[in-house]
Amino acid sequence: MDNNSEKVDMLFTYWECQKNTRLAKETYALRYPNRQHPSHSFFYKLEKNLRDTGSFSKRVINQQPRRGNAIGEDVEVQILAYVRENPRSSIRHVSSQINISYGVVQKILKKHKMHAYRADLVQHLREGDAERRITFIAWLETKLIENPSVLNYILWTDESKFTNNGVLNKQNHRYWDDQNPHWTFETNNQNVWGTNVWCGLINGKLLGPYFYDGTLNGRRYNDFLLNELPNMLDDLPLDIRANLIFQRDGAPAHNANIVSNYLNEYFPNRWIGTYGAVQWPPRSPDLTPLDYFLWGHLKTVVYSNPPTCLLDLKNKIIAACNQITEEEIISAIKRQFLIRIECCLQHHGAQFEQFVR
Repeated sequence: MDNNSEKVDMLFTYWECQKNTRLAKETYALRYPNRQHPSHSFFYKLEKNLRDTGSFSKRVINQQPRRGNAIGEDVEVQILAYVRENPRSSIRHVSSQINISYGVVQKILKKHKMHAYRADLVQHLREGDAERRITFIAWLETKLIENPSVLNYILWTDESKFTNNGVLNKQNHRYWDDQNPHWTFETNNQNVWGTNVWCGLINGKLLGPYFYDGTLNGRRYNDFLLNELPNMLDDLPLDIRANLIFQRDGAPAHNANIVSNYLNEYFPNRWIGTYGAVQWPPRSPDLTPLDYFLWGHLKTVVYSNPPTCLLDLKNKIIAACNQITEEEIISAIKRQFLIRIECCLQHHGAQFEQFVR
């Protein structure tokens, strides 16, 4: 058995089987039925020899300098083996640990199409959250069976804060030159100003933006529902207004008794929230179109040319909202949303955004 590529497959199978030699033997035989199948002890010896000598060979030979940039197969195997056992290592760390140059390690990983994937930031879930998410999705899928157009009637709502500093993404600020220009990008952390924004998404339309200053409490939110929201709903078709399902998350202001009383009166059995007729699962921004679509989109546009004053900030937000098309909104609240609830179910209500692209 002189084929190093087959030995690499054996080694990877051994690791996949948590170094259980008998299971590795069975798995390898099933996976590669047309190859020679070694004894179960061979898997352990294979790894031990690689670890002790850095080679698949039974003895280490003093290697002569290679011509050009040729890289031996044993070197490739050593790099791949180390990365397989230490998948969170950086290229620099791999290089120092196995005493192979950074460039060679990088070249081998690129050759084998290995990529350093960054961790996705996902919302922390508490005990019972997964079950609540599944319950909500089960309710929604039942409604979709009853009425395939039900997503047209859900008004998704949320609030977000915009400040003058916003979010600086250094990937968007580059300066190519043959010398370091020591370029800087100014931020003003000592003088922060901003505004809070409410928006809604329904049936391809964006409601808002509505601006408010200070902390949102129950009475202020209720005043908004009484005095501002009806004017926004006037622009919707009568059928949509008559069957509208109002959604909001579990923010403290949303859960005030005065707010629940309003929603029970104006949207009887047709509102989604912490204490609604339909309970909204807490800590679920990954199921909210404003969180996974709208706010990120708006902030990317608004901060691409930093606002100079509060009025400029508000004008940029309004302009960014006006640029969003009906097709983009429909995609977010229908196609993307359906993909997300399906993915959430596949992962039993747990975090899933790292699998959605």
